[in-house]
Amino acid sequence: MIDLEEPRRRPPYETMVPLINVVFLLLIFFLLAGTMGPTEPVSVALPKGAFDDKNTRQPATLYMDKDGFVFLGTKMIPPEVSGVFVKGYLKEEGTDRVAIKADQAAPADSLLTLMEGLRTAGVKEVTIQTEQAP
Repeated sequence: MIDLEEPRRRPPYETMVPLINVVFLLLIFFLLAGTMGPTEPVSVALPKGAFDDKNTRQPATLYMDKDGFVFLGTKMIPPEVSGVFVKGYLKEEGTDRVAIKADQAAPADSLLTLMEGLRTAGVKEVTIQTEQAP
């Protein structure tokens, strides 16, 4: 008798579904673990304080770095002339409320000068933002 070769058996078809599931799970994990909000234009270390959420309207945010310079958006100005610049900035923002994010190492006299400039600019309410103390 003639010995004929049997046809080879094909390996079972491997699906890509498990790999796709893993990729989507990783994608969701990195989306949720990433930064959800916009980044701050200036890095400041806020002092500790108590939490007060009685106001829900959003104020315009001013930043003060550790050297005492004030940032209006991306413009850096010295605190001595802040009142002049803040008046126009608040018109653009359409508010009369200001939140100050001052670095905890910022000089107190610069902060007081800024607040005096805000008063002369006609700001109705000033909030100094802090981190919640443990």
